[in-house]
Amino acid sequence: MKKKKFINKLKNYRPAKQIAFLYFFIVIIVMVVRYCTLDNDFWFLANTGKYILNNGFPRIEPFTIHNNFSFVVQQWLTDVIFYYTYLIFGEIGMFILILLLFILILYIAYKLCLLISEGRVYLSVILSCIIGFLYSLIFVRTRPQMFDFVILLTYLYFLELYIRKKNVKYLFVLPILSFLLINFHSSTWFMLFAFLIPYIIGAFKFKFLCFESEGYDLKPLLIAMVAMFLMGFINPYGKDAITYLFTSYNNSYINILVNEMRPPVIRDISGMTVYLSIFLVLFCYIANKKKLINTRYFLLFLGTTTLALSSIKGYSFFITASIFSLADYLKDFFTVYDKRFEKSFKFNFHYILCVCIFISSIFCIYKINYIDSDKAFIVNSAKYLDNYVKEDKSKLKIYTSYDNGAIFEYFGFKTYMDARAEVFLKANNKKSDVFKEYYNLQNGYLDIDKFLNKYQFDYLVIYQGDYLYNYYLNTDKNKNYKKIYKETIRSKYNYYLYERV
Repeated sequence: MKKKKFINKLKNYRPAKQIAFLYFFIVIIVMVVRYCTLDNDFWFLANTGKYILNNGFPRIEPFTIHNNFSFVVQQWLTDVIFYYTYLIFGEIGMFILILLLFILILYIAYKLCLLISEGRVYLSVILSCIIGFLYSLIFVRTRPQMFDFVILLTYLYFLELYIRKKNVKYLFVLPILSFLLINFHSSTWFMLFAFLIPYIIGAFKFKFLCFESEGYDLKPLLIAMVAMFLMGFINPYGKDAITYLFTSYNNSYINILVNEMRPPVIRDISGMTVYLSIFLVLFCYIANKKKLINTRYFLLFLGTTTLALSSIKGYSFFITASIFSLADYLKDFFTVYDKRFEKSFKFNFHYILCVCIFISSIFCIYKINYIDSDKAFIVNSAKYLDNYVKEDKSKLKIYTSYDNGAIFEYFGFKTYMDARAEVFLKANNKKSDVFKEYYNLQNGYLDIDKFLNKYQFDYLVIYQGDYLYNYYLNTDKNKNYKKIYKETIRSKYNYYLYERV
């Protein structure tokens, strides 16, 4: 009885569209709180963008101490946009860019849910807020994935438009999106075809057990798929960009050391979020027994759930392609939007006041985050070393860990390692498996003296968790390096610069 009463109350709840849109403000505030300003990936993205604008597209890796590494810039367009934005507007410009991309993601998700729910505004707002909230918890960063989400959601929107409007013209956008994604972030490009498989299967009309497919014209989809594939070759690296995914991922050392490539663990917050959201989507499928399950939506759910359980990175595709379909299964619990709403001066005044408070809150929260992040060791130490060094920086060799290398490269130094994990795989660089060497170093499998003699580093950038610090530089064994700089983060973590004597 209580359940029926709640459902009836939900069906009869008709907030004005303007009131419903205020829910977006909450999600955007969450995004700003979670936004950690410039992360370690930003620096190699911006540095690569700077290099491309000054020297063209590199084929040999130019930023590290390693020689003649074959190199593919898999996100060159993102790099150029990030570099220009940071060059002209600084960190505030990057914040505004990420904020605008996030708002665009919310808008496209809303339009997609609105299309599928057949005009249920309130339901569409709720689902797009859930999508935005889950993105903001883990994935809203200064990384090319922000463009991925925009392109993939737009892609799904036009596929749904084709099916629901039965008009081939909507498929003309798909090759354009293929061209954009191969240049913004080529390692994600194959997801366009992975998402397309359920739509191809759904083109066949059938009913089987609790599954159904309405059927639609398959031929235009296949033609669009061929056009998308051909458009993928329009990039500076040709087939190397297309095959980049297969040489860059599913490496055991990357899966161990790179957090986003690890499978979700239920004992931490991100893992709990993954498992809980998968369960809730599945519950919505099971609970609505009276409604047949749309085959293409369920196949998207199964495929992206597999990706989500394999890695945190894969969870972003679950958010993109599984939650919007609930607009179809839950639409009967919500009413179609009623255009009647309060237009009085008092209503408009209060609404404008809410918007102004919201905008002010965003920049206040960002400013607090910025002040905190400005103390980060990685920026301060790079600036210190930049002022300390008098000789040609490009001729120096600097040891950096996986997380710390890119900022020093941005200042013109040559480093041992940075966060572009796939660049240091032999399958990509055709020379040496440096990432394996780094893994062995951090786990105590290498002779430290031989390692340092091999590279003859001029400077070492290390932190307390680094094997070099814990088992060599913090003992009496080290006579070859002296400490020139120290910084403590939050009275807990010590970071150091060492110079070779």
